[in-house]
Amino acid sequence: MNDELALRLKAQHGAVSTADALACGHSWLDLSRLVARGELIRVRTGAYVDAPLHAAASPEERLALRATAVCRSLGMRYAVSHAAAVALAGLPVLGASTGAVHLTRLMPGKTRSSAGVAMHPVLPARAIGTLRGVPVVQPAFAVLQLAALCGLEAGVVAADAAVNRRLLRRQDLRAAFEQARLGPGVGAARAVLHLVDGRSESVGERRTRVLLRAVGLPPPQLQAEIRDPQGRLVGRVDFLFRAERTVVEFDGLVKYGEDTARQALIAEKRREDRLRALGLEVVRLTWRDLEDPAGCLALVRASFARARRVG
Repeated sequence: MNDELALRLKAQHGAVSTADALACGHSWLDLSRLVARGELIRVRTGAYVDAPLHAAASPEERLALRATAVCRSLGMRYAVSHAAAVALAGLPVLGASTGAVHLTRLMPGKTRSSAGVAMHPVLPARAIGTLRGVPVVQPAFAVLQLAALCGLEAGVVAADAAVNRRLLRRQDLRAAFEQARLGPGVGAARAVLHLVDGRSESVGERRTRVLLRAVGLPPPQLQAEIRDPQGRLVGRVDFLFRAERTVVEFDGLVKYGEDTARQALIAEKRREDRLRALGLEVVRLTWRDLEDPAGCLALVRASFARARRVG
């Protein structure tokens, strides 16, 4: 790779088109050689990404790289949208897609999709911004598109993160919903409007909140502060079912072998003991529990029953 293309690759955040490479003095044959040597990855006809950067990237970042390259290869006549726009905004995308890159037209026209690319109708001008030098659908529209395409859980995880990071407000989502063209998945996007809450601090907590609602449990209080009879703070908990005297926490399973993690585990155990001493049941859910809704429901209902017996 010559110096000029290497510089352009960096300037364009790891994505280039065939036109970029030719403008930098490379030939079509050079591009094939760069791919063969593992310096570039061809993600679609005319679209390439930096291979080392791609190898070190998260799933969301890989999706963002692919979408940026595809957008450049198509002459930037479209805006990156849906999951890829969410990824470009630095927000979490559940099961970051390795399928088609979704793009939204910048001008009215046909929306025929092609290999590896799904096209969508034009949106209002206010829905389009720029990231990494390419047009991209703004977060308020993108998270609703994601929910319509991939479901409620994906939409809530992304929307919560956006609100938590102050990339958007709940009213921005409501305004976007009135103008977004969401298709058959509009119901999931509408549900996001009611469920979004920036207080949840992690993907695990957000997924837990969706699950607790889906299995029919009463709405818990989020990030509730628990105090002892003297008014001293015992802890702030992920979910508090106050009437049922039950706390639900999401446990991301830190690596307990490390000294710092071991100390954190000890502190968490003491905190949990203090919560139980106040007459609260404590349920800890893990990633595995989130894949077993029936088991999760049974755990929480059992804690409700224990609290009633003690009470």
